[in-house]
Amino acid sequence: MKKRTYIYRGFERFWHWSQALLIFFLALTGLEIHGSYTIFGFENVIVWHNTAAWALLVLIVFTIFWHFVTGEWKQYIPTTKFLKAQFTYYISGIFKGAPHPTHKTIYNKFNPLQRFVYLGLKLLIIPLMVITGFIYMYYLYPNNPIQLNGLTNLAYLHTFGAFSLLAFVVAHVYLTTTGDKPLTSIKAMITGWEVIDVDSHEERMKHLEDAVNDSAAGYYRISTDGKIVDVNNTWLKLYKCKDRDAILGKHYALTRDSDDQKILEDMIQKALKGAYFSGVPVTRKCMDGSKAHHLLSMNPVKEDDEITGIEGFIIDIDESAPFSEHVDHAIRDSSAGYYRIDDKGMMLDVNEAWLRLYKYDNKDEVIGRHYSISRNPDELLKLENTFNRVMKGEPLLSSHATRLCRDGSTGRHILSANPVYEGNKVVGMEGFILDISNLEV
Repeated sequence: MKKRTYIYRGFERFWHWSQALLIFFLALTGLEIHGSYTIFGFENVIVWHNTAAWALLVLIVFTIFWHFVTGEWKQYIPTTKFLKAQFTYYISGIFKGAPHPTHKTIYNKFNPLQRFVYLGLKLLIIPLMVITGFIYMYYLYPNNPIQLNGLTNLAYLHTFGAFSLLAFVVAHVYLTTTGDKPLTSIKAMITGWEVIDVDSHEERMKHLEDAVNDSAAGYYRISTDGKIVDVNNTWLKLYKCKDRDAILGKHYALTRDSDDQKILEDMIQKALKGAYFSGVPVTRKCMDGSKAHHLLSMNPVKEDDEITGIEGFIIDIDESAPFSEHVDHAIRDSSAGYYRIDDKGMMLDVNEAWLRLYKYDNKDEVIGRHYSISRNPDELLKLENTFNRVMKGEPLLSSHATRLCRDGSTGRHILSANPVYEGNKVVGMEGFILDISNLEV
């Protein structure tokens, strides 16, 4: 399906157009330095060319910082998957009306060929231009700190880099016109919005992945032989573990005192046979030897209908919470329910566990409706307060809530709520719920 998506952020667009203008201006002044024509005059054009070179270098430094802070550097990781198909498409398929072999998404903006080309520019052509340009600049500096026998080879290298950049720009501009409409891609780089093909399953999985990585709920995954395969940052924080590598590959026995080992082992063996657990109170042993309590969900991990491990979430609870000693048998019917809400309070996504807990048959009954459908009037104010706090950037953990189900019944759960960011702006809220309807509180 096609969806209008905010794909290019503000700095990304500023960097793109600023870089394009600087490259064209450097080419214009560079050709005058080579004597192709006269516009500014030789002495003036040297000053303008050097000034633009410094501006481009500053832009490059800030852009590198932005790429690493936002994680956008991952867009440039090369891959050979569909590389041949993409090359064939540009060589012949595009002229025959063939379908595009890859589809742009917010998480994958570049096709395989673009990744190689852009990475080559960043690692080869741009450094070549910067290094040769500054050697050239300081060779011509009055005090002449760099001594060379001649500038011919250096000039060839710098000129080669310049024409490579111009060739890239020409090809880049041409390829932007090959979309559904000639100006679609250019307009997208101006407004940030573009209509793209969206794989709804892929988009949902990415949201879930991001929610797992950034959630206030701790995520874990364990292999069939009891080794810890993966944990998120919240799990590390709850277990007071500073180094993920110190726990990965270790047996889950590290996370429990000997008195609790048998209970955990029984749960894991049952989960490996297909059982689900949710809302089970657990005492964990932290890496510094201290103890704390959390609610545990545990689910089998299936690949091709074969159970290959277990995974789940933990939500921290106050040690003074008056839970019954027997509540470990109270809730076993679902994993953590996931939800996502936009900045207007409209439901964007939920998972199957959320639907079961709220007694809805499918997502279409929920998506696009306001979160107020999930609460009675006396509970709605509490949820509105949670939403307003999260929209200010404050994550919330272990909040007790009473939900209003579709059939008019109610249930109780523990809620985690986290801000969803686009750049530095909070654009929504997402999190998990664990059912505690049968807990004796």
